Amino acid sequence: MKLNAGEIVEHAVRRQNVNISELSRRMKVNRRTLYNWFQQKSLNADVIYGIGEVINYDFSKDFNQELETSKLKSKERGLNSKTNKEYGSQESVYYWMEKYISLLEDYKKLLQNSSYESNYENINRKQND
Repeated sequence: MKLNAGEIVEHAVRRQNVNISELSRRMKVNRRTLYNWFQQKSLNADVIYGIGEVINYDFSKDFNQELETSKLKSKERGLNSKTNKEYGSQESVYYWMEKYISLLEDYKKLLQNSSYESNYENINRKQND
């Protein structure tokens, strides 16, 4: 059975004994994003390069054809390596995905706090009655 790109990357991360939380922090992406990438059949070469750089692993052995094709396309578009590694740039899909997930997490915390405060007020009212 042939592994998909995400599984290959996940296996490399696990072999390098890299903590997922640490990887997500260093890549400036959410842990959920990493797990989503691990489930993808194909991954953007920039993502593969970025993960490889963080975990100190050369994915060229695993993705030789895909990475070479992507490298040529990047050169044709005139992109430099710094631009390719900017996961937080506003043009990046990953930026908006992370922003969305972050907003959802903040909203969840707000709802939980609101619910807690509401319950606390109800308890105080009952005690005063």
